[in-house]
Amino acid sequence: MLKEKLLDQIEYIYNIGDYERLIERCDELLKIDRDNPAALNYKAIALYYLGRYDESLKLLDYNLKLHPTNPYVLNNRALVYIALGQYQNALDCCEEGLKYKDFDWMQKNKIEALIHLGRRDEAYEFYKSVDIPFYTFEEALENCGIIQKDGIFEKMELLLGERKFEEVLKICNEHEESERILEFKLVSLHCLERYDEELECVNGALEKYPNNYEFHFIRARISRTPDAAIESYERAFEILQSTSNHRLRLKEYIKCLKIKAHELIAASEYEDAIRTCEKILKYKTNN
Repeated sequence: MLKEKLLDQIEYIYNIGDYERLIERCDELLKIDRDNPAALNYKAIALYYLGRYDESLKLLDYNLKLHPTNPYVLNNRALVYIALGQYQNALDCCEEGLKYKDFDWMQKNKIEALIHLGRRDEAYEFYKSVDIPFYTFEEALENCGIIQKDGIFEKMELLLGERKFEEVLKICNEHEESERILEFKLVSLHCLERYDEELECVNGALEKYPNNYEFHFIRARISRTPDAAIESYERAFEILQSTSNHRLRLKEYIKCLKIKAHELIAASEYEDAIRTCEKILKYKTNN
């Protein structure tokens, strides 16, 4: 129970970007479970974001010896190698990790490692073969220092931090709609409590980008019925092919399943209620 509580805290602290505190929580868990792969990985990524690359790499190397096929360890190793300018090592990590799990962050690191190595055509071919939410090839070039940023997204980040949500919406409406623009628009609509518009916006976004799991999670959170929310959560997890890194979303999903189960029992629809309860038990047991 304590381990699960610490893992929930670790994921939450990671999401808010408090990396010093993240290291502290990881160390608490590692005192209980010395070789916990999630704690080792989160601590390594915290060290990476704090610019402590050598420490991060040492921890990732240790984790990789324990879990040689863990794609998240390989992905974070690629990140550190990119920061150190060791682009071939980064690419090797990505190629190895993609054998075990094909996910967007790893794809992004592969693209940028290829660009850094001067293999831009190969990077573009790979970019066109995958679907990475909120990511364009222009952004990949920007991240690699090939072209200059236009400052739009940086400006909107600052405006969000200042809670100037109407100004963010204005910028979104002035620019061509893309996944990243829609992300900022949805955040602003939610913070302004304009939920009807948010639901309409996310439905439209999913028509254009049906494999964007974050959009499915957003729709799940603002759905008006448990059925709609459950459908969206299940589609998001189907795209991700995993729930291990989304414990908080999984808790929200299980809560919707519990509400649905109570509704079915109240309506005397016992067989459907049993199937719903079986889903709850399945996800609780596996996570």
